[in-house]
Amino acid sequence: MSTPVLCAMALLCALGLGCASAVAPSQSNYRFFTQPEPERDPWYEKVAHWQEREREDLPGATLADATAVRQAGPYSGLLRVKMGRWESNQRLALAKRLAEWAQAESRRHYRFDPITSQADDPWPTTKDLLDTNGDDCDGLDLIAYKLMREFGFPPDQLFRAIVRRDRDGANHMVTLWFEDRDDPWVIDAIGAVTGSVRRFSDLPGWTPTKVFNEREQYTPKQLQRLDALAQASSPEDGAATQE
Repeated sequence: MSTPVLCAMALLCALGLGCASAVAPSQSNYRFFTQPEPERDPWYEKVAHWQEREREDLPGATLADATAVRQAGPYSGLLRVKMGRWESNQRLALAKRLAEWAQAESRRHYRFDPITSQADDPWPTTKDLLDTNGDDCDGLDLIAYKLMREFGFPPDQLFRAIVRRDRDGANHMVTLWFEDRDDPWVIDAIGAVTGSVRRFSDLPGWTPTKVFNEREQYTPKQLQRLDALAQASSPEDGAATQE
């Protein structure tokens, strides 16, 4: 064996990088989750007092939402607004990466459902999707929805939605992130509606027909139609028209 090779092997052994053994991970000498003994713990009462106050204050300690951030403008000095803007920007960046990954995986796991009526078309649960390792859009949408839940997107902002293509009536399933309650971000795990994360207002030609999660469901209505119905049913408007 040549001298350079022997020197290299000696150096590896000296550094503990030989292939015969792996370096064991370090282990702490502490049990971090041992139950406290209040009478012997000098911090117990102080921590308990903070916990009580934090639970009481939490509802009012929210960061600025999308509307508040927009109203405050780009140069607000309020920490609540700065934190809210940074949080939203980071979540949006994550949503974009997630959508890109979900679309790539959907191409690998797409499965055509047998031809059936809309009423008989089975929608898989997350467990069904993982057990069968694939589905069509109403199952693969769960890739985006489930991962966004796992990454901590607020549950009250995250919904699944059925959207209809206006030109031919085709239905599709997407995830909506209501960072803005009036104009959600669309995360499309298939890419049939959009290949990127976009606001719903930026997707003409699609109509939301159902919005739901595990516990709630809603039927969206067009604002123009609601305004027209309100005017038609208003007696004051009718009287003014007659005059």
